[in-house]
Amino acid sequence: MDLIRDVLDKAVVDRNDREMGRVDGLILQVRAGTPPRLAALEVGPAVLAYRVRPGFGRCVAALEHAFGVDEGRPVHVAFRDVLDITDRVKVDLAFGETAAATIEQRLRRWISSIPRSS
Repeated sequence: MDLIRDVLDKAVVDRNDREMGRVDGLILQVRAGTPPRLAALEVGPAVLAYRVRPGFGRCVAALEHAFGVDEGRPVHVAFRDVLDITDRVKVDLAFGETAAATIEQRLRRWISSIPRSS
């Protein structure tokens, strides 16, 4: 499998087909005497920004921290949780049980706190 071509930047969906983001990074496990193996996928804007330019990645991570949405991010999906890789990556997780839902939940709270005009 060509990891860059077949996995990186594909949509990640949970077991209920809810989109969790895209595969922004790959974590390889390297051990002496054995070939590297894919240990986990990373999902999160800071990872993508870091791929573009490391300084940009640090800025995005700092923004996530400033807005209080950095806990548990980037999301690491263990490769053992990957169910299928086709035009998307299906994982045996639920969106709401991961830090991928942090930003959405925070936005819902902020929007619901905006006073409505009568």
